[in-house]
Amino acid sequence: MQMVKRIVGGFFLSLLLLWLLAPKQELYYLLEKSLKDKNVVISNETVTDTWFGLKIENADIYVNEIKMAEAAKLNFNFFFFYNQLKVNSITMDKSLENMAPSSIDSLKATYSLIDPLNIKLEGEGSFGVIDGKVSLLDRKVEILFPVKKELKTIKKFLRNDETRGWYYETNY
Repeated sequence: MQMVKRIVGGFFLSLLLLWLLAPKQELYYLLEKSLKDKNVVISNETVTDTWFGLKIENADIYVNEIKMAEAAKLNFNFFFFYNQLKVNSITMDKSLENMAPSSIDSLKATYSLIDPLNIKLEGEGSFGVIDGKVSLLDRKVEILFPVKKELKTIKKFLRNDETRGWYYETNY
């Protein structure tokens, strides 16, 4: 019985150390490389490895070589059953002021094994509050605006429903 306890304990200790000491920055650079294939480039960022994930500060986001936004702080937290991305203070480029909201104060994307086919989205910004989900099986994105402020810039992309209010829906 003692041998079984030692083997199981050693396995879980090895798994925990592997998780804490994993090269998380290399995973980020792999993500950055795959985004580059889709013409999305993140540059001028400072990447810091933490115990549970990554912290990225002062990132400039380019799409098709056009600067779209600046993100002050991004936090990736990797846990076994629960992963989370928090983005604070995204400022859109001035040239996009007629097509996108001017700023996003906070955005949180959460993936959990309790609901493995969906990614939950929450956010707040100049547009108000958003609540949404990304359905991985249906390849569908749905964003609801329960508390809205100024939707003038993005209203052409939204639909209105009596039960849900203003929402954005697309397939990828």
